[in-house]
Amino acid sequence: MKRFLSSMVVLLAAFFVFSAVLVAPSVDVCAAEQKVYKLRMQVLFGPSQMYQYQPFIDFCKDASGGRLIIQPFAGGQLVPTDQMLDACAEGTIDLAGGAGGYWSNKIPLADIEAGMPFSLRTLTDVNTFFYQKGFLELCRKAYAEHGVYYLGPQMVDFTYIQANKPVKTLDDLKKLKFRAVPNTGKLLGKAGVAAVYMPAEEVYMAISTGTLDGVTYGGAMSNAAMSFQEVAPYYMTPPLNTAGQNLIIGMKQWKSLPKDLQMILELATHYENLYIQTMNWDLEFKSREKMIKENGLKIVKMDDATVNALTGYAKEMWQEQAEKDEYCKQGIDMLVNYLKEVGYIQ
Repeated sequence: MKRFLSSMVVLLAAFFVFSAVLVAPSVDVCAAEQKVYKLRMQVLFGPSQMYQYQPFIDFCKDASGGRLIIQPFAGGQLVPTDQMLDACAEGTIDLAGGAGGYWSNKIPLADIEAGMPFSLRTLTDVNTFFYQKGFLELCRKAYAEHGVYYLGPQMVDFTYIQANKPVKTLDDLKKLKFRAVPNTGKLLGKAGVAAVYMPAEEVYMAISTGTLDGVTYGGAMSNAAMSFQEVAPYYMTPPLNTAGQNLIIGMKQWKSLPKDLQMILELATHYENLYIQTMNWDLEFKSREKMIKENGLKIVKMDDATVNALTGYAKEMWQEQAEKDEYCKQGIDMLVNYLKEVGYIQ
């Protein structure tokens, strides 16, 4: 309730700020209105997927009356993707649409932020955990130590198992070899499943030649874009974990903005989060249906014993993460308390 009231206070404050500007503009406010702030933002995606950030860019421009202009750049155009955190802090870029996993060596909490296996299970879980349980504020504290202001999460996708054979039981899973990113690979390894990392563009050939049996990459839309369904026609549910991203801004750049533009950036982050969540969730099921019709994709539900076993291994990972630093300890405590509260774990 307190967080809800806090959100309402912020929105009302924004309303009064804008009302004051419109009703009684002073010389200083007029000067501020005339100044245009141009911020350079680099994101993870290539040029073909830049459209995903257009709602954020448009919101900033329209809500500010043209005073806040976001100049977008695709992944790698200005700096390497894994250097976007430092680039924001140093002012090489102003904003980044990134993912915590790229700099979790510097901010271990970012692994929790990006999504721990078998923890948060729905879009509502993600939003509630960040905005009602205090995790957003914890992220802001951790990122601030690296000269960056954490605007908020961007819940992008879920990670599913896709393979050339159906997986219903843990024994089925152990017979196969997968491509996985390190966090997911660690989970599979604890379960006795072979997993290696390789660039996503090499996975199709690896499965088609028998080097691999399957992949953990993303959801149906992401997997369909890589044509994995052509060589791996079995799609297993439930997902292993969420795939969270974020929006961040250099602390110096953040503090240089007038209060009303700071509010606009935070509201734009909420708006973008809602847009990207609903867009990807809609495309998840549209993509599944398309692959079912065109490629004979089969949706397979893993049995409860398998999910429970994987959740047990995931719990081991959570505790290992909690030992990395104080922020991680607080983050895992928050996570476990939330998961117990909603009944996912005992």
